[in-house]
Amino acid sequence: MHLLSRIPHDWDEAKNRALLRRSFEALPSGGAVIISELLVNDEKTGPAPAALMSLNMLIETEGRNYTPAEYSAWLEEAGFRHIETVWFDAPAANGAVIGSKP
Repeated sequence: MHLLSRIPHDWDEAKNRALLRRSFEALPSGGAVIISELLVNDEKTGPAPAALMSLNMLIETEGRNYTPAEYSAWLEEAGFRHIETVWFDAPAANGAVIGSKP
């Protein structure tokens, strides 16, 4: 299991795709990756805490907060399957995108 908790928002799309490819290569069959983040909705309209954090990331890093659809596409491209998004309420994250290695 690889847990990327509040990590991908620091990096641009290319670095995140590379990170997920390396994760896939390193995991055994049956392994999984969990991306726990303050997720922006797929319409990129909110929720407000995620949108504000995304603005902060754009100013301070090369990243931003991403949507479940973006993470799902990157996970699938890396080879992960059975991709799902789990929403929850926590101070620093509101969801997780999970993918399994066949």
